Amino acid sequence: MAECLGRYIRKLVEKGEFCGLKPSSADQVCSHQQFVDDSIIMGKASVQDSGSLNKALDSYGIAIGQLINWSKSFVYFINTLERRQIKISKILGCQLGNLPASYLGLPLCQDPPDTFWGALVDKFHKKLAGWKGSLLSQAGNVHLLKSTLRSIPLYAISIFRISAKFAEAIEKIQRTFLWRWVEEKKKMNLIP
Repeated sequence: MAECLGRYIRKLVEKGEFCGLKPSSADQVCSHQQFVDDSIIMGKASVQDSGSLNKALDSYGIAIGQLINWSKSFVYFINTLERRQIKISKILGCQLGNLPASYLGLPLCQDPPDTFWGALVDKFHKKLAGWKGSLLSQAGNVHLLKSTLRSIPLYAISIFRISAKFAEAIEKIQRTFLWRWVEEKKKMNLIP
């Protein structure tokens, strides 16, 4: 169903009824991104584009039989006069959001602050606190480390460039975890 909405928005862009955004380094217009049942729609802060988008969303709702949850929908602006922000949010019928904000667990910004990466490192510590490595083999611990711990930052580093400081902190936690496991096994005379 969401794919239908994406096609509809692309048609609006092709017809010139909705502008979308065009990054300076790209040839294509970015008008939307969809994630399962979530969508981000990007465009210029114009009354005309807002009206076209509102008609498209209403038509989508009628055709598909799915209602948009306006209480969970926000519109965000960059370098736009407050009067225009209010007018566009009324046209779209959604709440006016404030930046910085987060979407799907990631901050909506160019470079996330150190607090974001620090929270990611804290997730590592919390995950390891509950693990009892004595019940697993060495291969099991290595697999657990690679599959679980390495997946924690994967989503974030696929979007943002991680600073060397936090990359080193994450690596250190992983090395420490394996070193402690080896030391425990040595004390129990399970490995040489």
